[in-house]
Amino acid sequence: MILQKHTVKFILTFLIGSQIALGDHEIEKSDSTEDVTTEVVAENESTGALATLETPEAAPVLLTDEITEFLDNEIPVDSSIFFSHVNSLEFQISMDYNSEVKRFINYFGTSWQSKLKQMITLSEHYFPVYESVFDKNDLPLELKYVSVIESALNPYATSRSGAVGLWQFMPYTGKIYDLKIDRYQDERRDIEKSTEAAAHYFKDMSLVFDDWLVVIASYNCGPGNIRKAIRHAGGKTGFWEIYPYLPKQTQNYIPSYIAVAYLMNFYEHYGIFPAYAEKPEANVTKVICSPNHNLQAVAETLDMTIEYIRKLNPPLKSDNIPANVSTMEIYLPSDKAHMFIDKEGEILVLSESYTPAVQEVVYVVKRGDSLGAIANRKGCSVAEIKDWNNLRSNTIHPGNRLKLYL
Repeated sequence: MILQKHTVKFILTFLIGSQIALGDHEIEKSDSTEDVTTEVVAENESTGALATLETPEAAPVLLTDEITEFLDNEIPVDSSIFFSHVNSLEFQISMDYNSEVKRFINYFGTSWQSKLKQMITLSEHYFPVYESVFDKNDLPLELKYVSVIESALNPYATSRSGAVGLWQFMPYTGKIYDLKIDRYQDERRDIEKSTEAAAHYFKDMSLVFDDWLVVIASYNCGPGNIRKAIRHAGGKTGFWEIYPYLPKQTQNYIPSYIAVAYLMNFYEHYGIFPAYAEKPEANVTKVICSPNHNLQAVAETLDMTIEYIRKLNPPLKSDNIPANVSTMEIYLPSDKAHMFIDKEGEILVLSESYTPAVQEVVYVVKRGDSLGAIANRKGCSVAEIKDWNNLRSNTIHPGNRLKLYL
């Protein structure tokens, strides 16, 4: 029985404009995300090949922003209830129960309940994509809950330390896993590509550590801290065995993960219901663009707003298709995608008037500079600087003159 301070009346409402904050991350609720559950319906030999994305209609669900209250902010769960629930799931990852897990079940079910309700709604969009990627890589599907802890399912989530996207990759790690990060795009905000990168990380770490909870912990604190904790634990490798020797944030990370995984499966048991959350456009289609396309020209020709095109394409940081790629897929509403094919000639002509002239800038290297730091300040990539200046290595010296085309 759920112990409540008062009877909750569930009302259909729309919860808009909230701000999500979880752990060390400061996350603003985005106006835009992308749909990537794909079904290829047609291909065109021109640069505008189409791939339509359609999300199946879900059964009607009661949505309410009403908060279910619990006596003393305690979710009425104990070990017997917890294990009777989780044993009904086909999880490969151990779902343990102890006082720390209970503490975080209480937290996410009460203090964080308003956000949890939104996560349940947003998961209908993101989780099928995650599951497809993890299944393809032969990974436990329940790794999807890591993204809830990392970003609250927000592709625009940015931490104080510079981690970005649904899976909160730092720039260096993102590039290790082949995510493009430059002045035109940030693939850490691409749902498919960032999830592929996360899958490869989990796969790599699973070859190093034999406990999935330890693999997940390494996602938070890095494999170096895990190895250090294993040494301090006398060679023991189980998560709860190395728990006392992990950073405090990581000690909280795994109980948080277990708590979120539990509540997102059994919220109805505790009278918690999903809340409205703006989900990405359901019916969108991929079109293939070249650097000759400008998004302003696309928007004008197709009678759309540039803001809406940006909303459908979180990775894009510029209205110009990246100059360092031959082609790039972007998402458009399905009806507009077919118009794009029909009017591509008009779009290309108009794009010429929107494309800004590239200017050569000479940058004089200062003491303490690195190519990475210069690239971040100037909005370009290290590879571009090396290409523009015929550099074979990343070594630069004070007084060097670098040509930048910005």
